[in-house]
Amino acid sequence: METGIENLSDDVTTLKNMVVEQARRIHTIKQDFTTIEQTLTNEVSQLKLQLLEAKEKYAALQRRFFGSSSEKNVKGNPKQELLFNEAETFAEPVGTKAPSVAAAHERKKTGRKPFPATLERHEIIHELSIEERTCPSCGALRPEIGDDRSEELRLIPAQAVVDVHIMKKYGPCPCKACMGTESTPIIQAPGPAKIVPGSRFSNGTIAFFLTSKFVDAQPFYRMEGILSRWGVDTGRATLCNLAIRAGRAIGELVLAIKEDIKASPVIGMDETSVQVLHETNRTAQSLSYMWVSRGFRQNKPLLLFHYHPSHAKDVATGFLSGFSGYLQTDGYAAYNESGKSPGIVHVGCLAHVRRKFYDAAKIAGNGSMAHAFLTMITELYQAETLLRERYERGELDGPSFIAERKKEQGPRLNAMKAWLLFMVGTVPPSLALGTSISYALGQWDRVVHYLDHERLTPDNNAVENAIRPFVVGRKNWLFSNTPLGAHASAGLYSLIETAKANGHEPYKYLCYLFDELPKATTLNEKLRLLPYHLNPSSY
Repeated sequence: METGIENLSDDVTTLKNMVVEQARRIHTIKQDFTTIEQTLTNEVSQLKLQLLEAKEKYAALQRRFFGSSSEKNVKGNPKQELLFNEAETFAEPVGTKAPSVAAAHERKKTGRKPFPATLERHEIIHELSIEERTCPSCGALRPEIGDDRSEELRLIPAQAVVDVHIMKKYGPCPCKACMGTESTPIIQAPGPAKIVPGSRFSNGTIAFFLTSKFVDAQPFYRMEGILSRWGVDTGRATLCNLAIRAGRAIGELVLAIKEDIKASPVIGMDETSVQVLHETNRTAQSLSYMWVSRGFRQNKPLLLFHYHPSHAKDVATGFLSGFSGYLQTDGYAAYNESGKSPGIVHVGCLAHVRRKFYDAAKIAGNGSMAHAFLTMITELYQAETLLRERYERGELDGPSFIAERKKEQGPRLNAMKAWLLFMVGTVPPSLALGTSISYALGQWDRVVHYLDHERLTPDNNAVENAIRPFVVGRKNWLFSNTPLGAHASAGLYSLIETAKANGHEPYKYLCYLFDELPKATTLNEKLRLLPYHLNPSSY
């Protein structure tokens, strides 16, 4: 465009003013462009963040519906498994090269595992006939020089047998001295002592029914079908009533487990949902909850299942009333008020922290910052395992174990917290990694309390592992019909899981308990039948 110089004024002052005005306009335009550029940059950043959030949600949905449910090490290390709801196994640190030759004590034994020595064995002799052993030249029999042995397992299908109990009656003594003097003219031999009086099923059969449901997750409607194939018509309502009446019979034992747990120096708690169809003033679709607690008596583990229709904090505070010691839970807010009670130290769960970082690492892929924190957790667990093994072998007593653990694990936990504090300002809180960091920092002051007692571990996995049979069973039987049935289930799960935790075979223990409990006449005799008071080899 032509400037029209001939139209410009010859006055210097006017020209200066024109130059100043032009410079002001250029500056204004530059400011406008800078503002527009900054706005566009911010919008692009926001769009990138939204895109990244959308990608994370998409990846999470893909993993939920199509991915593996196992939460093993993200990089594929087969030794590292999820610490939440899994038995604790620990990976080698990232970057560690596996040795080419395993140490002798680490080599896995090859070949078939032998059948247990406790199984009944029948010897079956395989011989050649006389004709086959006869020498074709001289007619003499070949001498026997030895044998080879092989074992095969033969399962005998269940067989229904009806035991007919005949209780003999005896009349009065016919002698003259006793005639008319006996207060009980007729006496009778007692029948079998039954856990469910009047039931037409033996104690062992009831133990079988309950083991099938509460250990093997077999719903009663399937058991009804199995019995029908054996020619025994027994409805599921009968089986449910047997469970409820057996639950009542063990009520004093379950109450004793509760009192012993509340006397424990350490309690772990968790909860899971359950649907109860006929709950007063509630719809059939409403969720109720099974609360689970774990404690110790003389270093023996105890487990208690407690049914309640509510998920509120009052359930936890009511159960923990009067308790003094360490309470270990996940981050559910219902436990916070209990954790603030006098005499209670609230301990966090590192497994829940790890789960969130695992999810973030799975979404971000290999090499993400989440892997760095997962590696630190792995190294902490490896050290914890070695210390725990020394403690269980008796090389360290309680105070020594605590001192060694604080000395070794304290610096690791401090380094992990420093990493979290450094990262918190660099990662948007809306991303999975940012959420993981925020959750970890919110729980960290509780997590580190596990160092203070020898019975505490970095996580609450032992309680969650105890819940697993209930969760597996819930997938099969879906719901409880009534609150009465839910309470009975809670009591039976309590006794069975405590028995399993103390080394008892559940069916064998229930058979023994159901035979002996009806014979007990005092509370002390009954309490001696609790699984943590019995040696598994004593019956």
